[in-house]
Amino acid sequence: MKVAVVQRLNDWGEYNVDELKELCRSVGYEPVYTLVQRRPPHPKYMIGPGKVEELRKAVERLKVEKVVFENDIKPVQEYNLAKALSVPVITRTQLILETFALRAASSEAKLQIKLAELRYELSRAKEKVRLAKKGEQPGFHGLGAYEADVYYNEVFRRISVIKEKLKEIRMRKAVTRKRRAESGLPFVALTGYTNAGKTTLFNLLTGENAAAGPQLFTTLSTTSRLVSFKGRKAYLSDTVGFIRNLPHLLVESFHSTLSEFIYADLILLLVDVSESVDDIQLKLDTCLNVLDEVGVKNVPMLLVFNKTDLCPDFTSKIEKLNPELEYVAVSAAKNINIDELCEKAAKLMGGYVRLKAHLLNEDSTFKLLNEINSICNVLNIRYGSDVVEVDCEAPVELAERIRNAAAEFHVVQ
Repeated sequence: MKVAVVQRLNDWGEYNVDELKELCRSVGYEPVYTLVQRRPPHPKYMIGPGKVEELRKAVERLKVEKVVFENDIKPVQEYNLAKALSVPVITRTQLILETFALRAASSEAKLQIKLAELRYELSRAKEKVRLAKKGEQPGFHGLGAYEADVYYNEVFRRISVIKEKLKEIRMRKAVTRKRRAESGLPFVALTGYTNAGKTTLFNLLTGENAAAGPQLFTTLSTTSRLVSFKGRKAYLSDTVGFIRNLPHLLVESFHSTLSEFIYADLILLLVDVSESVDDIQLKLDTCLNVLDEVGVKNVPMLLVFNKTDLCPDFTSKIEKLNPELEYVAVSAAKNINIDELCEKAAKLMGGYVRLKAHLLNEDSTFKLLNEINSICNVLNIRYGSDVVEVDCEAPVELAERIRNAAAEFHVVQ
């Protein structure tokens, strides 16, 4: 489908059409025309009437089937634009929702997207019904039979039903999180700007084959696997990527997914270092702002500059950025410098105690020894006739059980 992309800029606004085009391509649209205007918002069209006429001619000439606005536009502006252009008009928010809907695989992600769509519709429902009764325009079909209150209440009812379903999913996830906490193993969350290479790194660290690619928002559901960082085991979760100007309703709807960051022992925050310094800084700020909005406080972070294989001058870029966070530069696609990433992650995530213990060599100890061998980073183990000497790094919860069972025990500083 051919589309035209439009952005109205204030004097202080930032050009964002390139990312809007990328979002269009991610759902199969072909951007064939671009219009950017710097002016105050026009009450009828958002852009000026002269630009609307210019856009109308381009739509007709290029056979454009849809117009996509970077700006949020009011229902009356959408109605007026659709009337003037004779094609549907959507906003960046609606385009992101389309992208999410296309990528959603899990039932939770599908419900969260539907919730965001309905919340967006709820804020516009009464006005859309009023406008639909004035006469059909592209994007306003099928509402004429509804009274505004009836339509609004129906949308509200559907929101309530989805919230209940998501509540059940959150309860199940809470049980899973509790079991994970009882194991004593740290939890590491992998996140970053969309298309920074999160899933590629996840696959490398876990040996999985999760879908990865250049499309935006390849990952929408949280996937967790047990991994080892320099012998220290942890649960690693691949999570949804962030994007600039992420609609607040999506942050709200994806709260159960994004809240995983709050419980993390470490966040691996990926940034594509092959981009310009300004873009890297902008995307890093976007990620940090979303994490702050979700409520992430005092969680250790390791900044991972990815795609160094595409950027020979990445060192000078990082120096210009002068990041305050601990960082590492890697290429997940080429398996470059992953050892340093694992070493730093092992130190930052915490949750482990270096200990030496003497355990009695008897049947009651075998189960504990199996746990030590499967969970701990065993540095040395020696079986004697009476005792088993263990030197290992153990999760705090397991270290305490080893202490209680040991004939001799001490922590190595």
